Amino acid sequence: MREPVTVTGMILTASPIKEYDRRVEILTRERGRISAFAQGARKASSTLAACTIPFTFGEFSLYEGRNSYNVKSGIIQKFFEDITIDYDMTCYASYFAEMAQHFTRENMEASQELLLLYMTLIAMQKGKVSLPLVRVIYEMRMMQMQGQGLELFECLFCHKPGTHMVYFSAGGLVCEECAAKQADLKRAYPVILTQDALYTLQFILTAPLERLYSFMVTDAVQKELTRFMKGYLGRYLQHDFKSLQFL
Repeated sequence: MREPVTVTGMILTASPIKEYDRRVEILTRERGRISAFAQGARKASSTLAACTIPFTFGEFSLYEGRNSYNVKSGIIQKFFEDITIDYDMTCYASYFAEMAQHFTRENMEASQELLLLYMTLIAMQKGKVSLPLVRVIYEMRMMQMQGQGLELFECLFCHKPGTHMVYFSAGGLVCEECAAKQADLKRAYPVILTQDALYTLQFILTAPLERLYSFMVTDAVQKELTRFMKGYLGRYLQHDFKSLQFL
């Protein structure tokens, strides 16, 4: 038998297998998203019972098989219990986990995605930032990590800074002068962002992950950002997330 490998990660999902086993998906720093089986993990006396439930972050020792892994042991470093006992937070966290699951792949390093998810759950647990704003921040930063970020600092055509007109079809900001010269853009669906909303989005794209959830906005700006992200994701992310049914 091969020597076990050790990874740092978070349990994204867990489902029952056979009578006492679990199948888990783990977002790992070293090997991306992997599937693993935890034999006997549903037994109350199992040492794997506590470390193989969703939103458990820690260090996992795994045996590598041909198509999946088997969990040998786990050391829990952080368990987000407050999230698991709150219905709203559980729904949001499940969506964030599903989004991470969608974007990550096996054997492709996912250190940034893992850190983003971890810091997001920390922010939810602290409760200082509203859940809708947490969602905007997570979605925007995750899309940037996947190469789908918008140009929000200058006009895409003339590179003039300071404009606040966004055209989804152009992938970022387009000033009014350039938009007037582009018939297709003028007919596209535009979104006019207030300066507060634009500054917030710029901060989300550039802030270190450790400071990502260090601010709050007014209700009006939060609603504006929520509308913006709905249109942005609707155009650039053609995927139906099951967990969105509960938000």
